[in-house]
Formats: sequence, C-alpha cells, structure tokens
Amino acid sequence: MTARDYLNLLGQQWRVIVAAGLLGVVLAGILVLFAPVKYAASVTLYISTQQTNSSSTDAYQGSLLSQDRVKSYTQLLSGYRLGQEVVTDLGLNDDPQAVADEVSASVSPNTVLLTAEVTDTSPERAEAIAGAIGRRFPALIAQLEKPANSTLPPSVTATVVQGPLLEPEAVSPRPLTDLGIGLGAGLLVGVVVAVLRRTLDRSVRTTEQLAEVFPKPLLGTLAEDRTVETVPLFLRDRPTSPIAESLRAVRANVDMLDLDRTTTVVAVTSAIEDEGKSTLLVNLALAQANAGRRVLVVEGDLRKPRAAQYLGLSEDVGLTQVLTGRASVDDVVQAGPAPRLELLASGPRPPNPCEMVESPQMSELLATLRERYDLVLVDAPPLLPVADGLALARLADGVVFTVRAGFTSGALVRRAHEMLETAGVGRVGVVLNRTKDAGDGYYAGYYYAEAERTAAPTPAPSPTPGSRQEFATVPSPSPESDTEQHDPATAGRRS
Repeated sequence: MTARDYLNLLGQQWRVIVAAGLLGVVLAGILVLFAPVKYAASVTLYISTQQTNSSSTDAYQGSLLSQDRVKSYTQLLSGYRLGQEVVTDLGLNDDPQAVADEVSASVSPNTVLLTAEVTDTSPERAEAIAGAIGRRFPALIAQLEKPANSTLPPSVTATVVQGPLLEPEAVSPRPLTDLGIGLGAGLLVGVVVAVLRRTLDRSVRTTEQLAEVFPKPLLGTLAEDRTVETVPLFLRDRPTSPIAESLRAVRANVDMLDLDRTTTVVAVTSAIEDEGKSTLLVNLALAQANAGRRVLVVEGDLRKPRAAQYLGLSEDVGLTQVLTGRASVDDVVQAGPAPRLELLASGPRPPNPCEMVESPQMSELLATLRERYDLVLVDAPPLLPVADGLALARLADGVVFTVRAGFTSGALVRRAHEMLETAGVGRVGVVLNRTKDAGDGYYAGYYYAEAERTAAPTPAPSPTPGSRQEFATVPSPSPESDTEQHDPATAGRRS
C-alpha cells in the first residue's frame, strides 16, 4: 500500500477510527470514575562511601561504588525487609509486603541520589510511611554494609537530604491526562484495526485488482450511493446525479462492445448475489431507451427476481408462462416507466428454473425477441450459486458482469471468469459497482452536481422511434468518431 492508499483507507474507515477513539475515552472515563484517589510523598537519600585517604583514585573508586550500590538499593526500598521495618516503626497492623508494594524507587541519572515515593489513598499515611523510610533505611544500609567481625564503620552510608515531601494534589487519577491517553490509545487501535482489515481483506476494491482476476474490458465504475437502495431508478429520478452520468458512460461502452452491431441479447450477471446486477440492469435499460433504442428487460432470474420490483411493475405474469406455452409474449409483456422500454417479468416461480432457461423454448424465445427489439437485457442469476446464470450467458450475445467493490473476493471473481471462459462466452464487459474510492465513478461529479444545485433539469423532447438521440447533454459516442474509443476500458475512463 502506498501513502495515498493509507490516506484513502483512513478516509474510508474514519467511522471505525472515531468509534475506537470514543471507546478509549469511555474506558478511560470509567477508570477515572472508579479508580481510588491516591496521594504521593517522597524522600530523597544520598548514598556515599567512607574513604580512608583523599587520593583521587580512591575518590573515583568510591564514586563508582556508590553508583553501583544505588542500583541495588532500589530493590531494598520496595522489598519485604524494609516494609517490615516501617510497620514496626509506625506500629501498623498491615502486611509488610502490602506496605512495600506502595513504595517505588528511582535513581537520578549519573548521581548517587535515591528517591523513594510512597502512594496511598491517605495523604497522612503516605507522608508517615515516607518519613519512616527516611529513618529506617539508613539504619538498614548501615547494618548491611558494616564489615563482619570489624569495628570499622560501614563502607556505604545513606543520608536523608530531602523529605518527606507530600504532593499537594492527588497523583492518581488525573482526569484530563487519563482521558487524553484513552483517546490517543483508542485512535491508535482504530488505525491498526483499519489497516488490518484492509490487509486481510481479499475482496476486489480497485480497477487494478479487478483487471488481475477478471481480464475483460472495463465498461465503467459506479460509485457508492446509499440512495440507490431506496431510489433504484436514478436515471429517472436523479438524471443529473454523478452516478447517473457514470451509468451513461457504462451504456456508451456497452455499445462499443457491439462494433459489428450483432449483439442484441445481453445478459447481466455477477459472481454472487447482492452485487447490484439488477439495479445496474434496469438503469442500463433506461439509458438505452432514452438513447432511442427499443429495449426489452427479461427477468431471467426465476429464483429471486427484482427487476419488476425496481421498475414498479408486476411479476405475476411473464417468462415462465411463455416458456410453458400458456401465454404469448404479447400477452404478458408490460410497458416500462420510459418510452420504448418494456418488461417481460419472471412470472410464477417454477420448481425447475434451471431446466426452463436451458430448454429449447428459451432459445426460440430469444431468437424471436432479437427480431422485435433493438436490445434485450436479461437479468440473469449469479454464476456461482446456481447454474441458471451460466446457461443464460451462453444463450446471450454478450455479457455484462458486475462486481461489487469491497464485497466479492478476488477468488470468486476469478472463478466466475474461468466459468465464462470454459463455456465459450467471449464478448464480456465488466462493471465495478459501489466503489468507495473517490476517484472512481465520479468523473463528472462536480460539473453535474453543480448543475443540479443551480437549476432543475429541463426535460428534452422525446426522440422519435428508432433514433439514437440521447436525452442527456452527452451524445452517444460513435465508433467512427474517435479511434481511441474503440478500447472499452479506455472509453470508460474517458467518460
């Protein structure tokens, strides 16, 4: 991951990071609220050695000896032996080890100054224990450092030079400091979690990753838009939105796949469900109808049909009745929400959907529809869960394969590509759907969003039947207009 990838990651995962920071503040607040208030008192001792002469060598060696002893004395200050001495001195009924646990020792760097700090819930008790340490510790050192069987004085002595001193304010808890530490720790944990999630994530997120696992022409990218769940027909209800413009680019690139004008039946499918294929299909149908083509949407997903619901039409009659001979196409086809757009819904749910779409009747039906419509868009089931999707892809003249960014793993997308290759489906384009990268899908976002804010869109006059006039400001690209547009992936990026 590059620095830009990390910045994009922080922008995409800001909710996780903020939530972790708030959680850290809450936990720190709980600790502050329930932690006992503690006070601190300290006493400072000077460690020195007894010198028999005043030579510089002896003085240097004595200094080294003092510094060496100081490191060992830090353990004595918080040990059981001194704790027992303090309990005896103050006449306490406490456990000596409990008293010793309240003592912490520190050494000033490159000095022979030893500081003992006592923390306790009572300021008076903390000061008393510090005073007892100042009295008992020098005697303990003298006893330990006195030469055996000798009348000589101890080689090392400890002298109180400061204290006991009581801190005027409580040392624990410190609300502002503790809350700040909690916030910082929470934000750090949030960043780590976000990076780990991205590192361990095997889903396809970018067009580069998509090209590796599904090496087919990129028809375009559609950015994440939460309103699609409630307003699926964004080409009708939000025609000047950025996602609508991205869809028009996809429509133009679908046309670029049909350079020889032989592609009439196009199946729209995905690797697994919930990748937005039905939403893409109905909006692609609207874009093609608005461009002047006579379009039929066939609800080929007989298990979980959604196209009729998105178009606001009935799914009670349709394809299954035509295939079983109970009705003709003219009896069940429905007019769509736009001129030149019609729907052949799924009809009653059959017990054998795979057998129905693989039947000779399905092939004959598609052959008939090729003669009647400029474009037939088939909403096919996902390829991996069931066999229906691959059967419809083989019957179609072309396939639009959609991948939901950050949702489908690369392994599943690669498997779907291999299935299409094995089945001999060659004319395939891919759409990266619901991408969260701000650079994808919003090619004309600023321009069209600004136009939407400043003025309501003026509906263009309905084009005459058979014409290819697009109602938007961007006309449908012609294959002869620019040789660079012959590459669908390039055309998708230029749009």
